Amino acid sequence: MSRRVIEHIVEQHAEDAAFLWLQRDWAVDAPDQHLKNLRRLDDRLEAHVDGLRVAGEWGWQAAETAFDRYQEPGETFVAAVLALESMSENRIGYILNLAEASPQLSRPVVSALGWVEPHAVQKWIPALLEDPLPSRRLLGMAACSVRRIDPPTRLSNLLNEVPAVRARALRLAGEIGRVDLLSDIRAALHDANETCRFWAAWSCVLLGDRYEALEVLRMHASADGIGWKGTQLMLRAADHQNAVEWLLGLRGDRSKERLIAAGAGVVGDPVFVPWLITRMRDHELSRLAGESFATITGISLEERAMHVEARGDLDPADLPTGYSAHDENLVWPDVGKIREWWRQNQTNFAQGTRYLRGKPLAAETLAQTFAQGTLRQRRGAALDLALGAPETPLANSSARLFKWLASAD
Repeated sequence: MSRRVIEHIVEQHAEDAAFLWLQRDWAVDAPDQHLKNLRRLDDRLEAHVDGLRVAGEWGWQAAETAFDRYQEPGETFVAAVLALESMSENRIGYILNLAEASPQLSRPVVSALGWVEPHAVQKWIPALLEDPLPSRRLLGMAACSVRRIDPPTRLSNLLNEVPAVRARALRLAGEIGRVDLLSDIRAALHDANETCRFWAAWSCVLLGDRYEALEVLRMHASADGIGWKGTQLMLRAADHQNAVEWLLGLRGDRSKERLIAAGAGVVGDPVFVPWLITRMRDHELSRLAGESFATITGISLEERAMHVEARGDLDPADLPTGYSAHDENLVWPDVGKIREWWRQNQTNFAQGTRYLRGKPLAAETLAQTFAQGTLRQRRGAALDLALGAPETPLANSSARLFKWLASAD
Protein backbone atom coordinates (compact mmCIF):
# COMPACT_ATOMS: atom_id res chain seq x y z
CA MET A 1 0.00 0.00 0.00
CA SER A 2 1.47 3.36 -1.00
CA ARG A 3 2.38 6.05 1.50
CA ARG A 4 -0.21 8.39 -0.03
CA VAL A 5 -2.98 5.81 0.39
CA ILE A 6 -2.03 5.32 4.03
CA GLU A 7 -1.92 9.08 4.62
CA HIS A 8 -5.36 9.42 3.06
CA ILE A 9 -6.77 6.73 5.36
CA VAL A 10 -5.26 8.42 8.41
CA GLU A 11 -6.59 11.83 7.35
CA GLN A 12 -10.03 10.26 6.95
CA HIS A 13 -9.83 8.91 10.50
CA ALA A 14 -9.10 12.44 11.76
CA GLU A 15 -11.94 13.95 9.74
CA ASP A 16 -14.48 11.31 10.76
CA ALA A 17 -13.49 11.47 14.45
CA ALA A 18 -13.96 15.25 14.49
CA PHE A 19 -17.38 14.94 12.84
CA LEU A 20 -18.51 12.19 15.22
CA TRP A 21 -17.50 14.24 18.27
CA LEU A 22 -19.72 17.07 17.00
CA GLN A 23 -22.57 14.58 16.61
CA ARG A 24 -21.99 13.33 20.14
CA ASP A 25 -21.87 16.83 21.58
CA TRP A 26 -25.23 17.54 19.95
CA ALA A 27 -26.75 14.19 20.93
CA VAL A 28 -26.23 14.50 24.69
CA ASP A 29 -28.90 17.22 24.85
CA ALA A 30 -31.09 16.09 21.97
CA PRO A 31 -34.67 15.26 22.98
CA ASP A 32 -34.97 12.18 20.78
CA GLN A 33 -31.72 10.37 21.63
CA HIS A 34 -31.39 7.29 23.88
CA LEU A 35 -28.52 5.48 25.52
CA LYS A 36 -28.18 3.06 22.61
CA ASN A 37 -27.65 5.99 20.21
CA LEU A 38 -24.93 7.42 22.41
CA ARG A 39 -23.27 4.02 22.70
CA ARG A 40 -23.11 3.64 18.92
CA LEU A 41 -21.61 7.12 18.56
CA ASP A 42 -19.03 6.39 21.25
CA ASP A 43 -17.99 3.14 19.62
CA ARG A 44 -17.63 4.74 16.20
CA LEU A 45 -15.74 7.76 17.58
CA GLU A 46 -13.34 5.59 19.56
CA ALA A 47 -12.69 3.39 16.50
CA HIS A 48 -11.53 6.39 14.46
CA VAL A 49 -9.44 7.77 17.32
CA ASP A 50 -7.88 4.34 17.66
CA GLY A 51 -7.05 4.40 13.97
CA LEU A 52 -5.06 7.56 14.62
CA ARG A 53 -3.33 5.95 17.60
CA VAL A 54 -2.29 2.95 15.54
CA ALA A 55 -0.88 5.27 12.87
CA GLY A 56 1.53 6.71 15.43
CA GLU A 57 3.30 9.86 14.28
CA TRP A 58 1.21 9.99 11.11
CA GLY A 59 -1.90 9.97 13.28
CA TRP A 60 -0.71 12.93 15.32
CA GLN A 61 0.32 14.87 12.22
CA ALA A 62 -3.11 14.34 10.66
CA ALA A 63 -4.86 15.52 13.83
CA GLU A 64 -2.50 18.48 14.26
CA THR A 65 -2.87 19.55 10.62
CA ALA A 66 -6.67 19.46 10.86
CA PHE A 67 -6.56 21.42 14.13
CA ASP A 68 -4.23 24.05 12.65
CA ARG A 69 -6.35 24.39 9.53
CA TYR A 70 -9.80 24.62 11.08
CA GLN A 71 -9.44 25.21 14.84
CA GLU A 72 -13.00 23.97 15.28
CA PRO A 73 -14.36 22.01 18.28
CA GLY A 74 -14.29 18.55 16.66
CA GLU A 75 -10.71 18.90 15.48
CA THR A 76 -9.76 20.30 18.89
CA PHE A 77 -11.14 17.24 20.67
CA VAL A 78 -9.23 14.81 18.43
CA ALA A 79 -5.93 16.67 18.72
CA ALA A 80 -6.36 17.07 22.49
CA VAL A 81 -6.97 13.33 23.01
CA LEU A 82 -3.83 12.39 21.08
CA ALA A 83 -1.78 15.12 22.77
CA LEU A 84 -2.84 13.98 26.25
CA GLU A 85 -2.10 10.34 25.47
CA SER A 86 1.31 11.20 24.04
CA MET A 87 2.38 12.61 27.43
CA SER A 88 4.13 15.37 25.46
CA GLU A 89 4.15 18.69 27.30
CA ASN A 90 4.86 20.49 24.03
CA ARG A 91 1.84 18.97 22.29
CA ILE A 92 -0.66 19.55 25.05
CA GLY A 93 0.76 23.04 25.69
CA TYR A 94 0.30 23.85 22.02
CA ILE A 95 -3.34 22.70 22.07
CA LEU A 96 -4.11 24.55 25.30
CA ASN A 97 -2.51 27.81 24.13
CA LEU A 98 -4.63 27.94 20.99
CA ALA A 99 -7.79 26.66 22.66
CA GLU A 100 -7.59 29.31 25.39
CA ALA A 101 -7.82 32.01 22.74
CA SER A 102 -11.30 30.77 21.80
CA PRO A 103 -13.94 30.06 24.48
CA GLN A 104 -15.79 27.63 22.19
CA LEU A 105 -12.73 25.35 22.19
CA SER A 106 -12.55 24.85 25.96
CA ARG A 107 -15.49 22.42 25.88
CA PRO A 108 -13.82 19.89 23.53
CA VAL A 109 -10.61 20.10 25.57
CA VAL A 110 -12.57 19.26 28.73
CA SER A 111 -14.27 16.45 26.81
CA ALA A 112 -10.84 15.10 25.84
CA LEU A 113 -9.71 15.27 29.48
CA GLY A 114 -12.68 13.06 30.28
CA TRP A 115 -12.30 10.72 27.31
CA VAL A 116 -8.78 9.42 27.86
CA GLU A 117 -7.85 6.62 30.27
CA PRO A 118 -7.02 7.56 33.89
CA HIS A 119 -3.26 7.13 33.50
CA ALA A 120 -3.27 9.74 30.73
CA VAL A 121 -4.62 12.47 33.02
CA GLN A 122 -2.89 11.58 36.28
CA LYS A 123 -0.19 14.03 35.27
CA TRP A 124 -2.29 16.69 33.57
CA ILE A 125 -5.04 17.36 36.12
CA PRO A 126 -2.65 18.22 39.01
CA ALA A 127 -0.54 20.31 36.63
CA LEU A 128 -3.57 22.24 35.43
CA LEU A 129 -4.83 22.86 38.97
CA GLU A 130 -1.45 24.25 40.00
CA ASP A 131 -0.94 26.37 36.88
CA PRO A 132 -0.53 30.13 37.52
CA LEU A 133 -3.11 30.86 34.79
CA PRO A 134 -6.72 30.84 36.09
CA SER A 135 -7.91 29.55 32.71
CA ARG A 136 -5.75 26.44 33.15
CA ARG A 137 -6.93 25.92 36.71
CA LEU A 138 -10.51 26.18 35.44
CA LEU A 139 -9.78 23.42 32.91
CA GLY A 140 -8.43 21.26 35.72
CA MET A 141 -11.59 21.80 37.75
CA ALA A 142 -13.77 20.98 34.74
CA ALA A 143 -11.79 17.77 34.18
CA CYS A 144 -12.46 16.74 37.79
CA SER A 145 -16.11 17.58 37.23
CA VAL A 146 -16.68 15.37 34.18
CA ARG A 147 -14.78 12.51 35.83
CA ARG A 148 -16.56 13.10 39.17
CA ILE A 149 -13.30 12.97 41.13
CA ASP A 150 -12.04 14.94 44.11
CA PRO A 151 -9.23 17.22 42.91
CA PRO A 152 -5.70 16.40 44.12
CA THR A 153 -5.57 19.96 45.45
CA ARG A 154 -7.84 20.41 48.47
CA LEU A 155 -11.27 21.44 47.21
CA SER A 156 -11.77 23.77 50.18
CA ASN A 157 -8.76 25.81 49.00
CA LEU A 158 -10.27 26.16 45.53
CA LEU A 159 -13.37 27.74 47.07
CA ASN A 160 -11.19 30.84 47.68
CA GLU A 161 -10.06 31.12 44.05
CA VAL A 162 -10.82 33.73 41.39
CA PRO A 163 -14.57 33.81 40.59
CA ALA A 164 -14.58 31.51 37.55
CA VAL A 165 -12.55 28.80 39.30
CA ARG A 166 -14.44 29.33 42.55
CA ALA A 167 -17.78 28.85 40.78
CA ARG A 168 -16.62 25.58 39.23
CA ALA A 169 -15.32 24.41 42.61
CA LEU A 170 -18.70 25.17 44.19
CA ARG A 171 -20.39 23.17 41.44
CA LEU A 172 -17.96 20.26 41.80
CA ALA A 173 -18.60 20.04 45.54
CA GLY A 174 -22.24 19.23 44.81
CA GLU A 175 -21.42 16.88 41.96
CA ILE A 176 -19.17 14.68 44.08
CA GLY A 177 -21.26 14.77 47.27
CA ARG A 178 -18.98 16.82 49.54
CA VAL A 179 -21.49 17.34 52.36
CA ASP A 180 -18.56 18.06 54.66
CA LEU A 181 -18.10 21.39 52.86
CA LEU A 182 -21.69 22.56 53.33
CA SER A 183 -20.79 25.37 55.71
CA ASP A 184 -18.34 26.84 53.17
CA ILE A 185 -20.82 26.39 50.31
CA ARG A 186 -23.63 27.96 52.33
CA ALA A 187 -21.44 31.00 53.01
CA ALA A 188 -21.00 31.42 49.24
CA LEU A 189 -24.75 32.04 48.88
CA HIS A 190 -23.75 35.64 49.69
CA ASP A 191 -20.72 35.73 47.37
CA ALA A 192 -20.13 39.00 45.55
CA ASN A 193 -20.14 37.10 42.26
CA GLU A 194 -23.56 36.11 40.90
CA THR A 195 -22.36 32.92 39.18
CA CYS A 196 -20.73 31.79 42.43
CA ARG A 197 -23.98 32.43 44.29
CA PHE A 198 -25.85 30.35 41.74
CA TRP A 199 -23.56 27.31 41.95
CA ALA A 200 -23.41 27.59 45.73
CA ALA A 201 -27.22 27.38 45.77
CA TRP A 202 -27.22 24.51 43.26
CA SER A 203 -24.78 22.49 45.36
CA CYS A 204 -26.49 23.33 48.65
CA VAL A 205 -29.74 21.91 47.29
CA LEU A 206 -28.02 18.82 45.91
CA LEU A 207 -26.31 18.25 49.27
CA GLY A 208 -29.55 18.55 51.25
CA ASP A 209 -29.46 22.16 52.51
CA ARG A 210 -32.39 23.69 50.66
CA TYR A 211 -34.28 26.53 52.31
CA GLU A 212 -32.28 29.63 51.38
CA ALA A 213 -30.68 27.95 48.36
CA LEU A 214 -34.02 27.19 46.69
CA GLU A 215 -34.88 30.88 46.76
CA VAL A 216 -31.62 31.75 45.02
CA LEU A 217 -32.39 29.22 42.27
CA ARG A 218 -35.91 30.67 41.88
CA MET A 219 -34.36 34.09 41.28
CA HIS A 220 -32.39 32.62 38.35
CA ALA A 221 -35.25 30.53 36.96
CA SER A 222 -35.31 30.23 33.19
CA ALA A 223 -36.16 27.66 30.51
CA ASP A 224 -32.69 27.92 28.96
CA GLY A 225 -29.01 28.08 29.84
CA ILE A 226 -27.67 28.04 33.37
CA GLY A 227 -31.04 29.16 34.72
CA TRP A 228 -32.63 25.95 33.45
CA LYS A 229 -30.03 23.86 35.27
CA GLY A 230 -31.12 25.52 38.48
CA THR A 231 -34.84 25.36 37.68
CA GLN A 232 -34.70 21.63 37.03
CA LEU A 233 -33.09 21.03 40.40
CA MET A 234 -35.29 23.50 42.26
CA LEU A 235 -38.53 21.96 40.98
CA ARG A 236 -37.36 18.48 41.94
CA ALA A 237 -36.15 19.44 45.41
CA ALA A 238 -39.04 21.69 46.45
CA ASP A 239 -42.17 20.41 48.14
CA HIS A 240 -44.34 19.11 45.30
CA GLN A 241 -47.34 21.31 45.99
CA ASN A 242 -45.14 24.39 46.37
CA ALA A 243 -43.50 23.64 43.02
CA VAL A 244 -46.90 23.23 41.36
CA GLU A 245 -48.21 26.48 42.82
CA TRP A 246 -45.07 28.38 41.85
CA LEU A 247 -45.36 27.28 38.22
CA LEU A 248 -49.10 27.94 38.13
CA GLY A 249 -48.42 31.41 39.51
CA LEU A 250 -46.40 32.25 36.40
CA ARG A 251 -49.44 31.92 34.15
CA GLY A 252 -50.55 35.16 32.53
CA ASP A 253 -46.98 36.27 31.85
CA ARG A 254 -46.29 35.46 28.21
CA SER A 255 -42.52 35.66 28.80
CA LYS A 256 -42.80 32.81 31.34
CA GLU A 257 -44.80 30.37 29.24
CA ARG A 258 -41.79 28.51 27.93
CA LEU A 259 -40.61 28.07 31.52
CA ILE A 260 -44.04 26.69 32.51
CA ALA A 261 -44.11 24.32 29.52
CA ALA A 262 -40.65 22.93 30.33
CA GLY A 263 -41.17 22.94 34.10
CA ALA A 264 -44.45 21.03 33.84
CA GLY A 265 -42.55 18.00 32.56
CA VAL A 266 -40.22 18.17 35.56
CA VAL A 267 -42.97 18.62 38.14
CA GLY A 268 -44.96 15.85 36.44
CA ASP A 269 -48.35 16.79 37.87
CA PRO A 270 -51.31 16.10 35.56
CA VAL A 271 -52.84 19.40 36.62
CA PHE A 272 -50.70 20.93 33.85
CA VAL A 273 -51.88 18.65 31.05
CA PRO A 274 -54.93 20.73 29.93
CA TRP A 275 -52.73 23.85 29.78
CA LEU A 276 -50.05 21.94 27.83
CA ILE A 277 -52.64 20.74 25.31
CA THR A 278 -53.82 24.29 24.68
CA ARG A 279 -50.23 25.43 24.12
CA MET A 280 -49.67 22.71 21.53
CA ARG A 281 -51.43 25.05 19.07
CA ASP A 282 -48.78 27.71 19.68
CA HIS A 283 -45.83 27.64 17.23
CA GLU A 284 -43.43 28.74 19.93
CA LEU A 285 -44.48 26.20 22.54
CA SER A 286 -46.04 23.32 20.62
CA ARG A 287 -43.18 20.83 20.57
CA LEU A 288 -41.94 21.63 24.06
CA ALA A 289 -45.48 21.20 25.42
CA GLY A 290 -45.66 17.87 23.59
CA GLU A 291 -42.40 16.72 25.18
CA SER A 292 -43.63 17.58 28.68
CA PHE A 293 -46.96 15.82 28.00
CA ALA A 294 -45.04 12.70 26.91
CA THR A 295 -42.77 12.86 29.97
CA ILE A 296 -45.75 13.01 32.32
CA THR A 297 -47.92 10.40 30.62
CA GLY A 298 -45.28 8.05 29.22
CA ILE A 299 -46.86 8.26 25.77
CA SER A 300 -44.55 8.24 22.74
CA LEU A 301 -46.20 10.64 20.31
CA GLU A 302 -44.38 9.04 17.39
CA GLU A 303 -45.14 5.43 18.27
CA ARG A 304 -48.81 6.27 18.88
CA ALA A 305 -49.00 8.31 15.66
CA MET A 306 -50.07 11.31 17.76
CA HIS A 307 -47.93 13.73 15.80
CA VAL A 308 -48.14 15.61 12.52
CA GLU A 309 -45.59 16.20 9.80
CA ALA A 310 -43.04 18.97 10.23
CA ARG A 311 -44.56 22.41 9.97
CA GLY A 312 -43.66 23.67 6.51
CA ASP A 313 -45.02 27.13 7.25
CA LEU A 314 -42.15 28.01 9.57
CA ASP A 315 -39.32 29.65 7.63
CA PRO A 316 -36.04 29.21 9.60
CA ALA A 317 -35.30 32.87 8.92
CA ASP A 318 -38.56 33.89 10.57
CA LEU A 319 -38.65 31.65 13.62
CA PRO A 320 -40.60 33.09 16.55
CA THR A 321 -38.80 34.73 19.44
CA GLY A 322 -39.52 31.91 21.85
CA TYR A 323 -38.15 29.20 19.55
CA SER A 324 -35.23 27.19 20.89
CA ALA A 325 -32.84 25.01 18.90
CA HIS A 326 -33.38 22.45 21.67
CA ASP A 327 -36.84 21.85 20.21
CA GLU A 328 -35.49 21.03 16.76
CA ASN A 329 -35.82 17.25 16.96
CA LEU A 330 -39.09 17.18 18.86
CA VAL A 331 -42.20 16.13 16.96
CA TRP A 332 -45.14 18.41 16.29
CA PRO A 333 -48.03 17.05 18.39
CA ASP A 334 -51.40 16.25 16.86
CA VAL A 335 -53.59 18.26 19.21
CA GLY A 336 -56.86 16.53 18.28
CA LYS A 337 -55.54 13.03 18.93
CA ILE A 338 -53.85 14.06 22.16
CA ARG A 339 -56.93 15.83 23.45
CA GLU A 340 -59.02 12.71 22.76
CA TRP A 341 -56.46 10.41 24.39
CA TRP A 342 -56.44 12.59 27.50
CA ARG A 343 -60.23 12.65 27.63
CA GLN A 344 -60.24 8.85 27.73
CA ASN A 345 -57.29 8.37 30.11
CA GLN A 346 -57.16 11.33 32.48
CA THR A 347 -58.85 9.38 35.28
CA ASN A 348 -55.70 7.22 35.46
CA PHE A 349 -53.72 10.25 36.65
CA ALA A 350 -54.28 11.85 40.04
CA GLN A 351 -53.63 15.55 40.55
CA GLY A 352 -51.20 16.19 43.38
CA THR A 353 -49.02 13.24 42.32
CA ARG A 354 -45.75 13.53 40.46
CA TYR A 355 -45.58 11.28 37.39
CA LEU A 356 -42.61 10.27 35.30
CA ARG A 357 -43.16 8.41 32.03
CA GLY A 358 -46.69 7.47 33.07
CA LYS A 359 -45.89 6.16 36.55
CA PRO A 360 -45.95 7.79 39.99
CA LEU A 361 -42.41 8.83 40.86
CA ALA A 362 -40.54 6.12 42.78
CA ALA A 363 -37.00 4.77 43.01
CA GLU A 364 -37.83 2.00 40.56
CA THR A 365 -39.24 4.49 38.02
CA LEU A 366 -36.10 6.62 38.31
CA ALA A 367 -33.84 3.61 37.81
CA GLN A 368 -35.81 2.54 34.74
CA THR A 369 -35.71 6.06 33.33
CA PHE A 370 -31.96 6.32 33.82
CA ALA A 371 -31.55 3.04 31.96
CA GLN A 372 -34.19 3.44 29.24
CA GLY A 373 -35.28 7.07 28.95
CA THR A 374 -34.11 9.71 26.51
CA LEU A 375 -30.80 11.36 27.33
CA ARG A 376 -32.67 14.40 28.68
CA GLN A 377 -34.82 12.16 30.87
CA ARG A 378 -31.71 10.31 32.10
CA ARG A 379 -30.20 13.62 33.18
CA GLY A 380 -33.32 14.47 35.16
CA ALA A 381 -33.43 11.02 36.76
CA ALA A 382 -29.80 11.42 37.81
CA LEU A 383 -30.72 14.64 39.64
CA ASP A 384 -33.65 12.97 41.43
CA LEU A 385 -31.48 10.02 42.48
CA ALA A 386 -28.76 12.34 43.78
CA LEU A 387 -31.27 14.38 45.80
CA GLY A 388 -32.14 11.18 47.65
CA ALA A 389 -28.49 10.41 48.43
CA PRO A 390 -26.56 13.67 49.09
CA GLU A 391 -23.24 11.96 49.82
CA THR A 392 -23.32 10.01 46.55
CA PRO A 393 -21.80 11.63 43.44
CA LEU A 394 -24.24 12.89 40.83
CA ALA A 395 -24.11 10.44 37.92
CA ASN A 396 -22.79 11.97 34.72
CA SER A 397 -25.62 10.97 32.40
CA SER A 398 -23.56 12.02 29.37
CA ALA A 399 -20.61 9.83 30.30
CA ARG A 400 -18.61 7.87 27.78
CA LEU A 401 -20.21 4.47 27.89
CA PHE A 402 -17.49 1.93 27.32
CA LYS A 403 -14.48 2.81 29.42
CA TRP A 404 -14.53 6.24 30.96
CA LEU A 405 -16.27 9.60 31.08
CA ALA A 406 -16.30 11.89 28.10
CA SER A 407 -18.79 14.74 28.22
CA ALA A 408 -18.16 18.30 29.27
CA ASP A 409 -21.70 18.04 30.77
